[in-house]
Amino acid sequence: MRRRNILLAVGLSTLLSVCVAEIGLRIFSPRRTYEVLTAAYPAMFDSSDVMPYRLRSGYTGRLSNIDFDTTIHINSLGHRGSEFNEAKTDKRRVLVIGDSFTFGWGVNDGETYPALLQKYLETRSSPAVEVINAGFAAGYSPDTYYLYLKNEGLRLRPDAIVVGLFVGNDLDSDAAFENEWLNTDAQGLPLSIRNQHSRVVDHYLVPWPIPVRYRTPILSRLHVYQGLFDIWWELSPRLRAWLPTGTTVYAQSPAGASDDNVPYNYRVRFADRTNTVYARVKALLAAMQKLATTSGVPIYFMVIPESVQLQPGAYLGLPADMAKPQKELAAFFDASNMKHLDLLPFLREQAAGAVLYFPNDGHFTVDGNRLAAERLGEFLQLEWLQP
Repeated sequence: MRRRNILLAVGLSTLLSVCVAEIGLRIFSPRRTYEVLTAAYPAMFDSSDVMPYRLRSGYTGRLSNIDFDTTIHINSLGHRGSEFNEAKTDKRRVLVIGDSFTFGWGVNDGETYPALLQKYLETRSSPAVEVINAGFAAGYSPDTYYLYLKNEGLRLRPDAIVVGLFVGNDLDSDAAFENEWLNTDAQGLPLSIRNQHSRVVDHYLVPWPIPVRYRTPILSRLHVYQGLFDIWWELSPRLRAWLPTGTTVYAQSPAGASDDNVPYNYRVRFADRTNTVYARVKALLAAMQKLATTSGVPIYFMVIPESVQLQPGAYLGLPADMAKPQKELAAFFDASNMKHLDLLPFLREQAAGAVLYFPNDGHFTVDGNRLAAERLGEFLQLEWLQP
């Protein structure tokens, strides 16, 4: 009996100590619990057999970080914004394809550049216009844009297609080698794509394989456990060698990444890997052009700059060409007779009068989206509506 009482007292005191430590850590020194794993994106994804993910139909939720707090809505067809009829209507339909910039990361549904483009065109063109936001519905890189257009986008019977290319991650970036082409066609173009570093779990897009510290449901949410894991990690220099192959704590940089202070896209002389990435991107863009042309639909490519490109002296004293991605793409577009719009000169002119990018997050602010919509609207009026 006495031994049982001692064990009970030890158990209760241990439990009390853990509870006190848990409360103290939560208040004064929060650890990287499971919530950190799912904090990058809301629960707005579904799995897909041919793409890294699909947007979750009918989802409504919040998107927030240090720069913003917004609401997003995914309609029943898996696109951001209000409902639209999948069948063709009497409106002239513009399909806008792209990544999180097109999706409108950090702004509300009506503040994305596709939504503002519709408002711009409605007030300046006689035929009714409907703009569909396929940002993120088309994934987040040129290979997924191509696959979306081929499998889904053209089924919406658009009258015009706009592809928003973001210099930051659509060209040579740390994410350039994340997607794996599971199957390809006779032309070497992807038939199905999987991201090697992420998967959809419970509607969240999370790192894959899931790091060891987050694999036990209850423990993964305890600050005490995560604190002990942090200590163990720091005190076990051979831990990484012990972990199973493929296990990661954070995403790794691709093979061949350089320590240079100038990102690959802005080097005066491209690295071999950059030339490889650009050749692949150009082939995908040409394939999108062919799909659209075969369907009798005009397609336009809009190049969205990084915020650092609005500061020409960002790498002062280093061998950098801050407009090199645009020059490379412009030469390709011109040689291939592909219509394109470069936002860089226009946004550089406007940068002095407004904050166009969130300072920490790096996506377009409301003003950035508005200016992109206005410039794109002017371009479409000249290239598409007037002719």
